[in-house]
Amino acid sequence: MRVNDNKLLLLSLLGMLTAMAPVVNNMFSPCMPVLARAMSCDTATVQLCLTASMLGLALGQIVIGPLSDRYGRRGPLLWSMALFVVTSVALLLVNGVEPIIGLRLLQGLGAGGGVVISRSIATDMSSGSQLMKMLAAINVINGIMPIVTPMLGGFLTQQAGYAGPLAGMLVVGVVLTLGCWFLNETLTADRRTHMSVKDTISLFGRVASNREYLFTIFHQGGALAVLFGNIAATPFIVQKYGLGPESIGLALGVNGIFTAIGAGCAPMLGDSLRGIKITAVGLLVLAVAQFAVLWLDLGLWPYEVLVCMMLVFVGVTLTSSSSHAMDCAREQAGTASALLGAVGFVVGAVVAPLMGLGNLLHSAAVCYLCAAVMAALCALSVAQAHKRTEK
Repeated sequence: MRVNDNKLLLLSLLGMLTAMAPVVNNMFSPCMPVLARAMSCDTATVQLCLTASMLGLALGQIVIGPLSDRYGRRGPLLWSMALFVVTSVALLLVNGVEPIIGLRLLQGLGAGGGVVISRSIATDMSSGSQLMKMLAAINVINGIMPIVTPMLGGFLTQQAGYAGPLAGMLVVGVVLTLGCWFLNETLTADRRTHMSVKDTISLFGRVASNREYLFTIFHQGGALAVLFGNIAATPFIVQKYGLGPESIGLALGVNGIFTAIGAGCAPMLGDSLRGIKITAVGLLVLAVAQFAVLWLDLGLWPYEVLVCMMLVFVGVTLTSSSSHAMDCAREQAGTASALLGAVGFVVGAVVAPLMGLGNLLHSAAVCYLCAAVMAALCALSVAQAHKRTEK
């Protein structure tokens, strides 16, 4: 049986592929304090392991997205998953933080292919409200992974040190590669770009010239900076209050529940642009409150409550802004999906090490606030560009 013949199986596979980011990042995050001690390095250095994987996720989408518009979805997807599996094996064999950082870049590169192509497959198969419903279903499935992976990562770290989560990633990669083998091609030859590689890459310029699309992906980038900042900062904030790897995993897992709730509720708003506007306001108000909590060191529980509330709005925009952006640039779906994913991970790559500079709580306070301001300003620009497009 082919995966495409079963809707539930297809949505599950696409959701899991879209969730390669939490597999790479959230499963790894609980072991970062343990890795820092094992490698005798500081917080900012070990957070470069997150930076490397996020850059790999961004680069993978930028490179593989346009290639999938030219060569189809299935082949590039299988090569991406093979790279993920090979680097996951290598991570279990090396010693030293420098090779780990380098391999995390390659691991993210492979995972990025799964993320970008899964969104492109959804766009190949649906449009408009149907696309939003399909993306919502995928994001709900995707939303389960940020709940499960950090708790699993915390448990595996408790049992086997930092090697535990690395082994967990390998298992996930093997299972998904097998699933992708039974996936049919969704981009037929007559719908491919048939351009040279150079011309295919030039599609980025064409897609980026769409101002409504561009500000939409920057809005999502600001919201994702909150998500990735939380993944980078929470392990060390939880550790600061005397809790261990399993508690770190539990905290990140609970955060993931609220992201999934937001992603699942987005279609109830009825319009993707409305979801973007609501996210902008909600994140900004909560980020100001979070700034005060962190700057004044008011404790772990106020921090966690506000993070959970912020992540509801992040979840809303994962569905709303993804749907809005893909509808704005569906003629080059692979390229549009690549830029959509890449911007968020580039922002995350920048935010991760900044969270560990100087006073951890003050750095996190500033980063959360700046991310929310970026999301709000870009949402305003999206609304203005949409009005001009309608005239």
